[in-house]
Amino acid sequence: MSKKDILIGLLNTDAKRVNDKISLSELNGLEITITGATGLIGLNLICALIYYNKHHAKQPIKINALSYREPTGIFKDIFKDENIVSITGDIKDMRFIEKIPLSDCIIHSAGYGQPGKFLDDKLGTIAINTSATINLANRLRENGRFLFLSSSEVYSGNTTNKNIEGDIGSTDPSHPRACYIEGKRAGEAIINILREKGVKAASARLALAYGPGIRSGDERVLNQFIQKALNGKINLLDKGDAMRSYGYISDVIIMLLNILIDNNFAVYNIGGKSVTSIRNLAIIIGEEVGVEVNIPDSEMHMHDAPQIVGLDLARVENEYGHNDYISFNQGIKNTIEWIKYNK
Repeated sequence: MSKKDILIGLLNTDAKRVNDKISLSELNGLEITITGATGLIGLNLICALIYYNKHHAKQPIKINALSYREPTGIFKDIFKDENIVSITGDIKDMRFIEKIPLSDCIIHSAGYGQPGKFLDDKLGTIAINTSATINLANRLRENGRFLFLSSSEVYSGNTTNKNIEGDIGSTDPSHPRACYIEGKRAGEAIINILREKGVKAASARLALAYGPGIRSGDERVLNQFIQKALNGKINLLDKGDAMRSYGYISDVIIMLLNILIDNNFAVYNIGGKSVTSIRNLAIIIGEEVGVEVNIPDSEMHMHDAPQIVGLDLARVENEYGHNDYISFNQGIKNTIEWIKYNK
């Protein structure tokens, strides 16, 4: 089996699971624009819709796949599907957005999810979540749906760590990560205004999605650990006490599509139930790959990064009944397979 077959097989397995868990019949024959199409979220949304078109659709869903750069490799192969139009450009440029076809649904998943990237382009980070969101909304047909990908970082500074949708963090615009935090908060405000105008819009506060589809070179810690393990050894920078809650990609996609199709609230937490320390994450990956994990006796921690990342998922579970999550170990195995062959 070729590397491409293995990668597409991983994506198709998750796409099938999404379709087994949720009916997408409400989207029959609609035109959907997805920004960030080559990101983890965008790619897996597209794969779920492709699977629906091939196996269930009475009328195919048309997909406008927006990406900043021309798709290459596995992305290029997937975007050759007959119901996909690949569109390349900068969504921060209003003139580019004005050329995007009118759509029945827009899922705005573009953005810099990696701290290293959003801190390198702070104004761009704010623009993607604010002016681009406004301009994209103008490409929505009457009675259309709009889904905005927000972030658990809006809870930054929340001392309770419960992170319920009615809560908000306490950081101010001088925070080192304010470009991302305030950008997401402003994006949510735009969604609330759209709802006031009668648009079927909602925000999804996402925490740490992982799984097949992650781009090569992603610098977030889970992906870094896997890459280090595949290279022979994992060396932690500190004791790894920080806690994280990870959501496997197919679980996240199920939640997102449920929210897109029908929502009773303006904002939902989405993610997973797999809570673990950075140290334990490294150990799990090391054991799976069979490599050494070195843990220093150091308290060093990025002072501007949250010590605990987790979300209360009661709202999304109560509304959509989703509680059958992929186990963390299985999710890690799938992600290792993806990173191993996606070179």
